[in-house]
Amino acid sequence: SHAVDGDKAYRFTVRWGVETDTDDAEGQVVETSDQRPDAAAIRALLPEFVGSILQRPPSFSAIKVNGERAYDLARDGELVELDARPVDIDRLDLVASPDAESSVFEAECGKGTYVRSLARDMGRRLGCFGHVTALRRTRVGAFDETTTVKLDALIAATEAAGQRGRDVLGSFLLPVEAALADLEHLAVSQQDAANLVQGRAVLIRGRDAPVMSGPIYATCKGRLIAIGEIEKGAMHPTRVFNVR
Repeated sequence: SHAVDGDKAYRFTVRWGVETDTDDAEGQVVETSDQRPDAAAIRALLPEFVGSILQRPPSFSAIKVNGERAYDLARDGELVELDARPVDIDRLDLVASPDAESSVFEAECGKGTYVRSLARDMGRRLGCFGHVTALRRTRVGAFDETTTVKLDALIAATEAAGQRGRDVLGSFLLPVEAALADLEHLAVSQQDAANLVQGRAVLIRGRDAPVMSGPIYATCKGRLIAIGEIEKGAMHPTRVFNVR
């Protein structure tokens, strides 16, 4: 979950002049406008959506309302106005304007941000409405498009390898530590590793040990032992790994 919860980057296209009930091209049209924004107006607006902002999720979303997903309620005809919630948007840039009808953006944002809501809210602020017509996630945490492997490449490699297919698939995998690159790292002794695996906290020793609080992962002789939290000079494991 740590990797999935990391900051994300997106490239997306907004079509102006139309708002839908899903805030994307799949929904029913609910608002239209003949007005179209120019690039200058769009760029002038973008700073309002950068930083810590309040954002209302789309009615068609996975957020639960009284135990039911909002999108299930919406499909049954009950469009729920979800409460606005704080989200963090680190970057929002206009990168292309293919025509007067649409604009292409890139965004970097934290967990819980809805790009569809961005399109909806920008359209409303510009007085022309808008919805997402194309959306591509280009990064999650430390993983971006340069680390991806196309399915065709995997299939071709395993077919060429024959009986060695499993070994070839393994060669495409990254170590678990790659998903933890933005965490503090602690190298521990075998005794401390044994304690962590048993769920026991260990004191952080040595001048090179991190002194901050927060998430951390521990290794012993290059092998991942545990993920945990630093608190009061000790590492408290929250997830441990079988190292046998």
